[in-house]
Amino acid sequence: GSTLRAAVSVNDQQARLLSAFFGLDNDLPFRANLLCLGASGQDGMPVVLSHTIDPETLQPEDFQIVTRSGAAHTPHCVTLRPAQDPGELRTVLLIGEFGDASDDPPVSVIVVGDLLADGAPVVNFRGSRTDVIPLDAGPSLVLAEGVPESDWGRQGRGTACPVDIQQVVRVTWAGGVRLPNRDEPGDAERRLYRVTVKRADGSTDEIVPAALADLEDGDNNHLLCLDTADPAVSVSFPAGHLVDPNRDLNPDT
Repeated sequence: GSTLRAAVSVNDQQARLLSAFFGLDNDLPFRANLLCLGASGQDGMPVVLSHTIDPETLQPEDFQIVTRSGAAHTPHCVTLRPAQDPGELRTVLLIGEFGDASDDPPVSVIVVGDLLADGAPVVNFRGSRTDVIPLDAGPSLVLAEGVPESDWGRQGRGTACPVDIQQVVRVTWAGGVRLPNRDEPGDAERRLYRVTVKRADGSTDEIVPAALADLEDGDNNHLLCLDTADPAVSVSFPAGHLVDPNRDLNPDT
């Protein structure tokens, strides 16, 4: 009941596509065959949605990718992996042939089928669209949201926040991010995150997360573990520290 209504009013927005990121052009690695057979060597495009979705309503025919020449493509397959922890079911990896980065790049993604958000009231993404972030662009932050306390202790595939924190913020990148040497982000990257919080007297402060979690699971989400209950209002991260699978560095975001 009330939690479902709250989930909609927190977003206070219609179902929409937040980003479509041309992550890899004919370059998905062999291990991508574990996501769907035949994925190796194909294009990869993570799409981030405004609401978490009902996996039962997800199918390749829900999406249409349009290239600069006007050609329309349907994904070979779609998957919510690897972003499958509680609260993460909003990044859909589109796999297939979506045009060529130099000759005829993908320029837009449209939801053409019935793709439903989970919970109530029923929200349908059909008809929503977004421009495609080009292949040579770096990954940027597309969403930051508070994680309900009831989810803090639910063990997902990634690392968890320490037990003594007072607030957790999930940030979602347009695509998966790692260090340029392919390692996971660590303490140096934790110190680069800046979270603006609103104090009781109405003033704002910029703080650094006490810990960085949801690492080691290969997805596009991080958990910022905060040692204050003063509500977080924004998150930023400086340019030049994280790369997408195409090894493009992130911008200021």
